[in-house]
Amino acid sequence: MRDISVMKKLLFALFFALGLFQVAHAQSAYKVHPNPCDTITTMDTYDSPAHGEIKNVSNSIITVKWERHEIFLTPNITTQVCDPVTCWFPGVSSKTFQLQKDSSGQLTVHFYNSASDPAPGQAGSGIVHLKLTNQNNSADTLTVIYTYNTLSGTNDLPVANVKLYPNPTTDYFTLTNAEEVASMRLFSIDGRIVARFEHSSDNTYSIVNQPAGNYVLSFEDKNGQLFQAVEIHKQ
Repeated sequence: MRDISVMKKLLFALFFALGLFQVAHAQSAYKVHPNPCDTITTMDTYDSPAHGEIKNVSNSIITVKWERHEIFLTPNITTQVCDPVTCWFPGVSSKTFQLQKDSSGQLTVHFYNSASDPAPGQAGSGIVHLKLTNQNNSADTLTVIYTYNTLSGTNDLPVANVKLYPNPTTDYFTLTNAEEVASMRLFSIDGRIVARFEHSSDNTYSIVNQPAGNYVLSFEDKNGQLFQAVEIHKQ
């Protein structure tokens, strides 16, 4: 009986240690702030960076791969990614970089308005999705959403504080702080518009007909101006 008791204690200790190991590995080795990142500027501004910072919160060197997806851009807008290593040419859509432990660096997307000159320039907007993957642990991924918009006339953009739940979801999602949302577009990660929504009084919307996957949902105000975007996961 004593041997059985000792065996039970050993098994309990083993399962407890395994649980701690799984919890430790479930924590991401890095974080990005702010997320989402946004920039609001005037129509005559050529370069408008949406500033982000990535920080290694682990105890070792990590290698991170970023992949850029341009979800939506008006025709006059191009983008460029600046990671902790360098600012890459606009045509570069994926690179890797290393972060030393307890170090941080920029993870910024520049939005370039080719129609900014002559003044007053031309309005533009855009959404960029960056997927980050820890090359030391492929399950450790993170998404950052970058948005860009120009102000026209005297119309101010609403505050970007709309919340969406549940996320992940299966069939429906609900919005809070959505008083300024007049319409929405649901984008696939490759930039296709797969659904449109008009404001609903109960702030609940169906994506039951969409296949499982990741999407980007954009919020527009009554003037049709983009003011926020979020990623939504359909299970």
